Amino acid sequence: MKKLFDLENPVFQAISRLTDLTVLGLLCLACCVPVVTFGPAVTALFRAVYDLTLERGGGAVKTYFRAFRDNFRQAAAAGLLGLLVLAALACDFLLLKLYYQGTAYTALFAVVAILAVLAGGALCYLFPLIARYENTLREHARNALVLSIRYFPKTLAMLFIRLLPLLTFWFMPVVFIQTLLIWILFAPGFSAQADAFLLRPVFEQLEAKPEEAPSEEEEE
Repeated sequence: MKKLFDLENPVFQAISRLTDLTVLGLLCLACCVPVVTFGPAVTALFRAVYDLTLERGGGAVKTYFRAFRDNFRQAAAAGLLGLLVLAALACDFLLLKLYYQGTAYTALFAVVAILAVLAGGALCYLFPLIARYENTLREHARNALVLSIRYFPKTLAMLFIRLLPLLTFWFMPVVFIQTLLIWILFAPGFSAQADAFLLRPVFEQLEAKPEEAPSEEEEE
């Protein structure tokens, strides 16, 4: 009976993690409202959830606001740039649909779609990189693009998770409306949790120290 109410019980741990992810996701949504804070909000969400994944402790909400403050300037610039790029790509899709058809439409649609995948994939890595490493925004953007191509299957998985609400709305609007509250409560936190699991081996590989070359005496 004591084990049932033990805080180390897997059930209690699962409830605690679910609560933390929900709270962090709602915090992120609230902080995204001014638009200009979109980048810092997403960056802080990843940092807080990643620390939860590594079980570093320190308080999820406290970690969130610390990361929000520490990365504000760079993440805000990255967020606005990312939103601008995505808006431009959305306009391109609309213009293609209005002014092109046939082979020209298919060819141009494919080009814009590839650019959209590259841009969206790079953004999947950009905010986690800002949250984890000290670097210039230009270097972060370059590294994000390189990583999105190098780990393309992970990139596609992260893009699919982010697009899942939109795909549900597009193909099953009634279901989306019926489950809207669930999307609001759980989608941001669980999306960040999925990113943390997918990117953890990437970061560990990047941070792995190269093995020291053996000396001449050791070789002999």
